[in-house]
Amino acid sequence: MEQQKRIRLAQLTAAQYDAILNHCNSNIFVTDGQGMILYANDATERALNCDFAHLRQMDIYQLMERGYTSHSSSADAIRTRQKAFAVYTNNLGEEIATTSIPVMDDSGQIELVVTRSDEVGSILAQQKELDRYRSLYKEALARSDSPRETLVAEAPRMREILATLEKYAQSDAAILLTGESGTGKEVLANYIKRNSARHDDAFLSVNCAAIPNELIESELFGYERGAFTGANRDGKPGIFELANGGTIFLDEVGELSLVAQSKLLRVLENGEFRRVGGSKTHKADVRVISATNRDLKKMITQGQFRSDLYYRLCVIPVEIPPLREREEDIRPLSELFLGIFNRKYRMERRLSPELLTRLLCYPWPGNIRELRNVLENYVITGSEPELWSGSPSNAEPPLAPPPEPAYDAPLRTVLERTEQNCVRSVLERCGWDVPLAAEQLGIHRSVLYKKMAKYGLSRSARNSR
Repeated sequence: MEQQKRIRLAQLTAAQYDAILNHCNSNIFVTDGQGMILYANDATERALNCDFAHLRQMDIYQLMERGYTSHSSSADAIRTRQKAFAVYTNNLGEEIATTSIPVMDDSGQIELVVTRSDEVGSILAQQKELDRYRSLYKEALARSDSPRETLVAEAPRMREILATLEKYAQSDAAILLTGESGTGKEVLANYIKRNSARHDDAFLSVNCAAIPNELIESELFGYERGAFTGANRDGKPGIFELANGGTIFLDEVGELSLVAQSKLLRVLENGEFRRVGGSKTHKADVRVISATNRDLKKMITQGQFRSDLYYRLCVIPVEIPPLREREEDIRPLSELFLGIFNRKYRMERRLSPELLTRLLCYPWPGNIRELRNVLENYVITGSEPELWSGSPSNAEPPLAPPPEPAYDAPLRTVLERTEQNCVRSVLERCGWDVPLAAEQLGIHRSVLYKKMAKYGLSRSARNSR
């Protein structure tokens, strides 16, 4: 029985040889030691513009004589008895890069020459695609700059969020990160990946808002050869195929079209997808983290987002607070960015009490991204930033500088005095209207009330001075 099984397996393998080689994207070409053509797969027939029935009646030298190819690496391998490389032009005017390897028999004679070749344009396209994904990976690393960046969480709310993410990172549950632009959603997605069971596997990021709707499906799922005008000659794998076994981060997922949403839903439900223009079903084992600054629930009521997809993406919802509600994080983030940019530009800029006061009093509509850009500008130019709390259309002048603090005290005391002066100045300018002052300071009114209590600030206290 076992022998019959081995024979059957051997027969099946032999029967499948041709199918396997014909499904190879590369051109496979085999000759004997004298150059007679023994085998050519379908891709080689296309590259030489000649069917195998005709090819097997020739040798490699006749191929050159009859103009099918301008050169033969197979002939070079037979002549030198070593691996040979060449680039030839076929009768269609295409450049083909080839590698031929001689296979010796027991007596040391050349028994076979196996040649693998690809169109140069296809090789360049594949290299371009590889470079693109390498660039995406480097950009993701550059945006995080340091593993410490994800650990800046002095604000209690951020500490709770990191604890939640660390708890659920080990599962494969889909996590939806929501919050304003610039709050660090991609940094947190990287944090989830590093703490997950897939930490050593691929992590690919897709900005759904940056890809036209007509291309998003091919970007996510890839496409087959000839799927559309301008497509890569050999087709292209998509993000789900490339990230198989790893993690995908779908940023700005609220920008997906309804058609793309339905395709994405199928992958999330059963792990199956098809390339654009293809009929073969592919399987993908990926963990999906998504993010958006839009109100997806509102979009559902407006018919702009599928409710079934929302519940697939939002197994674990995490709302990231804006920087104005994370005042405790402003100073450590500022020090982090100053360190990064001081090293990058070989500078030694410092965070003065006056600059920290301005940073603390500013509402940061652009969140962490804006803070980062402001500090990079400061490191490069050396000019401390002028920050306005109003909108550009009716921008107000910067707050008047608080009284010069006494520096004969610990830094913490000096900073508290500076913060107290800043809060008092804004309250006085707003006529002690707490909601308005909180808006001007860019903090929640409950935070302002706590600071007023901490520093003994009130209208009555002011009038009694």
